[in-house]
Amino acid sequence: MKLSRCLWLILGLLMLLTACTPPAAQGTDTTTPVAGEVTTHDRETDEATVGGETESEADTEAVTDPETDAETNGEQEGGVPVEPLYIEERYFIFRVWNFSILTESRFKAIVDKVVQDGFNAIKVHIPWHHVERTAGVYDYSAFDPLVSYVLEKGLKVAISLDLTRRSGDAVLGEDDIMRDADGNLCKGGSLTGDRLQISLNSENAVDKAVAFYRDAVAHYESLCGDAVLFYLPAFSQYAETEYWCTDEYDYSNHAKTAFRAFLKESYGTVAELNRALGSNYLSFDGVEPPSATQGDSLGQLWYIFRHQSLKNAIDRLAAAQEAVAPNSKFSIQLGCVYDTASVLRCTLGVAELCENVDVLWIDDGPLMNHKFSMDYVRSILPATVELAQEIDGPVQNGATPERYLDQGLTCFARGCTYVSAANWEMDASYESYRPVWQEIAETWLGETPPAVVQPDKDTPTVEVSLLALFRRRTPDAYISAYTKAAGEEGRFVYLKVVDDLTTAVPTDPVALYAFPGDFSSEQGGKNWYYRTCSRGRFTDMTFDAANNRWQGSAEFALIMNGTMHPDTVDTALVFKAPKAGEMECTLSFAVASEQSDGVILYILHNGEEVAIGDARFGGVAVKHGEAYDGTVVLTVAEGDEIAFVINRNGTNAHDSTGASVQVIIR
Repeated sequence: MKLSRCLWLILGLLMLLTACTPPAAQGTDTTTPVAGEVTTHDRETDEATVGGETESEADTEAVTDPETDAETNGEQEGGVPVEPLYIEERYFIFRVWNFSILTESRFKAIVDKVVQDGFNAIKVHIPWHHVERTAGVYDYSAFDPLVSYVLEKGLKVAISLDLTRRSGDAVLGEDDIMRDADGNLCKGGSLTGDRLQISLNSENAVDKAVAFYRDAVAHYESLCGDAVLFYLPAFSQYAETEYWCTDEYDYSNHAKTAFRAFLKESYGTVAELNRALGSNYLSFDGVEPPSATQGDSLGQLWYIFRHQSLKNAIDRLAAAQEAVAPNSKFSIQLGCVYDTASVLRCTLGVAELCENVDVLWIDDGPLMNHKFSMDYVRSILPATVELAQEIDGPVQNGATPERYLDQGLTCFARGCTYVSAANWEMDASYESYRPVWQEIAETWLGETPPAVVQPDKDTPTVEVSLLALFRRRTPDAYISAYTKAAGEEGRFVYLKVVDDLTTAVPTDPVALYAFPGDFSSEQGGKNWYYRTCSRGRFTDMTFDAANNRWQGSAEFALIMNGTMHPDTVDTALVFKAPKAGEMECTLSFAVASEQSDGVILYILHNGEEVAIGDARFGGVAVKHGEAYDGTVVLTVAEGDEIAFVINRNGTNAHDSTGASVQVIIR
């Protein structure tokens, strides 16, 4: 691995966005929003939907207003610290899965076909549980012929080592597996069988995973040598190097014990911990880990602990590879850059996670802003870290040949060394996309590829706070600022990421209420109510458990986990003050679709208008690409109701609106 990777910026972010669109019908959105909704994340299964977003507050961090703090390089001291990229070789990779080990004939047929379409490398998936069926005995015989055939074809090979296990196997016990907050094992993946994610706090599990990884790297280094592009360890069911994001993990006994030890190391005494949290614990043993979406001081501590556990596992794998293959490249794969699931994945501090990484893979969905993704990672990583993007299978929401062509072309243009296609069967869907693969390969793998988009003296800057992202769980405001800064010509934008999340433990108690972090199926849960509003009169919505959303009297009056959609009646997210005091509300609202005619956001305090603009009801017009981000301060009595209301403006067509509201009462 490259020695230069140690010259590092300790900054980071990964966001994400998972989709949950209203039902397709006339007058509603039929596409997934760019930000603010829950979207199906992954290639293998569409069961991962998560949400929740909160914003930071002035007491604990210096929060940048992304709408006003975009500045040009010429106005900054020292310029934009982004190096130009000069890529000598690019690789268009086809990923082949071995959840069930492919026969040689089947594998060869896949390779032969994709080579015709311009792919010049193959990523071979090798699950640990297929190799080490008996503890300490490694058998690669099922995979060696597959890897050897790639080399026979004159292609490069990438080795993807899947560190999940199976229930009841002979290598690890259930004590070594992650669990959710209810104690359920971290298992699943509809196309992947009964696969389990190891606890990153189980010394036994991590030791055995590292031992296998080291042996596998040594084996394929001997077999393939320089033909290996990189090695990629992954331990989530999505074959990514992160926590699985279908739920909240890890609440195993190993993780709880390690978390309490982390608190003791951080604060020394329970008195100091209580001072920092505003709590009254009698001992460290009495601290239970909070929800991963909890945005208060304890939630921040839980995030920092999980981040450190993930980084430790990644660093141990990197060291194991370094020991047996010092000239090879170490890679990790994470979910997309801006995703509401990034808090669950624990990947916001991506720069620090990549401290010993040579290749970073990210996975954008087809509807995401690929320019933002690529500019983001180029901004936070040194030029010595190669970038990679994965084009997901055809079952993804919004997948079309046009969108996947744009993703491939854009990601190479913004600095990718590697682009891959994953989750494709050799069927009619693949056939329909063959012109896409061929155009991507012809454009970027030829002798005279286009120029990479580079920063220059006029590169604009948008500042990003990781603590704000952790609490709001949506990058809507930053994407809006990025879009304005990039302009119609789509120039490079520098994302100046401030890691105010993982660098130090909190010292002051922070109590906050946040939508969608507090989203629930209960009216009044954590002081939030879900209602419709018509002519100033409120009506409670009904919870639709099947779709995990609140349903109003009109068909498309909806409140989802991070999204509001108006209809002939307005949708109202209502907060009831639990005590008297000064209430600070930090808001972020963004319309997802460019086909929308916009919405009107307005606020009512006990039914009276709170002026935030000059649109109807004293509100503001929110349009696609023009998010509303602001702070409103009110004096409230206990029981006062503050309603954040969305009006459809003209029509309700494509009016899904990403919504983030954070409330602090002092």
